[in-house]
Amino acid sequence: MRVLAYALASRTYQPIWEHYKEWQDYAGDLGVTYMLVGYSALGHILNYWMGAIGATYAISDWPDTMHEVVNGINTNCLKLIDLVGESPAEVVCMGDNFSSDLQPPRFYNQWSRPYHAEAIRRLHAAGKYVAVHTDGRLRGAITMIRGSGADAADAGTPTRTGDVTAAECRAEAGPDFVLSGGVAPALWLPDVDVRAFEQAIIEWLDLRKQSPRLIANAGDQVPPGAEEQRIALMRDLVKEYGRY
Repeated sequence: MRVLAYALASRTYQPIWEHYKEWQDYAGDLGVTYMLVGYSALGHILNYWMGAIGATYAISDWPDTMHEVVNGINTNCLKLIDLVGESPAEVVCMGDNFSSDLQPPRFYNQWSRPYHAEAIRRLHAAGKYVAVHTDGRLRGAITMIRGSGADAADAGTPTRTGDVTAAECRAEAGPDFVLSGGVAPALWLPDVDVRAFEQAIIEWLDLRKQSPRLIANAGDQVPPGAEEQRIALMRDLVKEYGRY
């Protein structure tokens, strides 16, 4: 773990803002272009290096070492945050693949919240909006991410794949927190009834009646093998049902 911490804490960063501008120019007024900043220390450990079980055992067996590792990596991550604060991006997305079954409140408050709160504070000071990539279990996750100071939850996936309905997402988020997502990855596939796909989009768009802080988006991603015509169908449904 100390070798991993040394490697990740030694990273340096160099901007190529032209790449972001190319994406922004391509999307135009059709979408919101995020600038992604990748994983925090715990995101690296959970998603790249140890998995949930390995990380759980390591935190239990070597808590002091794991705090040392997490703090060292996050100190380096904040260098990237400061650099992105100078970027032309309006919205920064922190990509921890957040899920409340892996990080319940007590765990989150100890291992992830300090970094999230500090990174978000710095980005807000630089005039940026901040989303956190929450593509796992949402019950409780929206509350934790909102409580850390973020402006939005990205990649939200409600039922039938997720653990909360679209309406429950808004109830937990409150009226001022931005919800982005709405369509589970499986619903894009040709073996799923297109009516279920349409219903998921309409239920998500209905949230606009409670708050305009809503983005219709894929819940995490449009997967390989997706029906391309469903992308056009989502566009048409947003035009029909997404107006105020």
